[in-house]
Amino acid sequence: MRYREAYSPHLITKLGLGSSILDPFCGCGSILIGAAENGYSSTGIDINPLAVFATKVKLTPLPKGKIAALKRFAAMLTNTGDLGKAWPLPALSIASKVFEPVITDTLLKIRRLIESEFSDDSESRDFLMLAWIAILESVGSYFKEGNGIKYRNKKRLKTGYVQRLEGAWQTERFGDDQELFVRDAFEAQIQMMLQDTKFWRKGDWAKQEVVHGNVLEMDSLLGTRKYESVIFSPPYANRFDYFESMKVELWFGGFVDSYESINRFRKASLRSHLGADLTRPYEPISELEKLIGLMDQDASSWRMGVPALLRGYFEDMRTTLKHCRKTLHSGKCFVVVGNSAFAGVIVPTDVILAKIALESGFKKAEVLVTRHLTVAPQQRNQLSRFQDNMRESVVVLST
Repeated sequence: MRYREAYSPHLITKLGLGSSILDPFCGCGSILIGAAENGYSSTGIDINPLAVFATKVKLTPLPKGKIAALKRFAAMLTNTGDLGKAWPLPALSIASKVFEPVITDTLLKIRRLIESEFSDDSESRDFLMLAWIAILESVGSYFKEGNGIKYRNKKRLKTGYVQRLEGAWQTERFGDDQELFVRDAFEAQIQMMLQDTKFWRKGDWAKQEVVHGNVLEMDSLLGTRKYESVIFSPPYANRFDYFESMKVELWFGGFVDSYESINRFRKASLRSHLGADLTRPYEPISELEKLIGLMDQDASSWRMGVPALLRGYFEDMRTTLKHCRKTLHSGKCFVVVGNSAFAGVIVPTDVILAKIALESGFKKAEVLVTRHLTVAPQQRNQLSRFQDNMRESVVVLST
């Protein structure tokens, strides 16, 4: 499982990070895994319980006996006729739409089987649950696209979406035996993850910690702990709501059980999307206010509340950078971030973050451009002269 703005653990050696590392937006754990492989220590923080769960599984080496038991389970799954009773369907309103009925039944029976077979072995149970969650989209009648999900019963053409022939698209996607399709997908995922267990043989996996919490409360989460390096890639200010795009996995995986619980996460998260609490206070940034003043007020993004989003985003990043400065011994902080375009204006997130960092206690800030990003088609003509400013960068902050 990967996050949309995931990055390579090879950045640890490429950037020369110290032997103790903090990643306050750890996602599914790329940096923590890289730290373990290099024999370093690391701490990761994330507000998304699914991301924290996935990271914990990846960071928990299983002994040979448990790996052997997982292999036996995979073989048993292949040879078992009746999978038994089904796990309860979650209360997600679209739960009956995101899978075909046979696929839903098969998935929930496998879920029940995992729970019953490994009721006294939480580590092995979690390993299998991660495999189960990882196949949901591939066996589903939905797929992630844009800021949410779309359904496979519709095909996208240049002129829009058209309905696909009922029955035909399911056979094309899942074959004639949907139960077998799910079983095969799950077994293949288990086998792939078992192959990856070889990486546990080297490195130091005991010195890694992942914390479920809000980066804005980093001081209370970490106390007085210090690190030699900080690296993170925060959610970009692009309206992308991870809780919306991952809602199927969150609900079916049991990480949320009500709309109230998922909305609590959404509201408390970084103000990078419109579902966050945009009413929280902020300190105005003159450069940002000038950019907002240039925006087309007739644009849909303006009407949806992007100015409030941007003000909140940079306020939350100010809080984050202040916390990061406090946790650093004397090393550097690396922020991997992408710029945004709204209502006819490009927002240079990297430059604004560099300015905020200098105001937050860092002594030097440098912006290193890594690649260029594409502008949304509806803004391409309007921003044609400024497309070079749509970029992804590493903001390097020195103490």
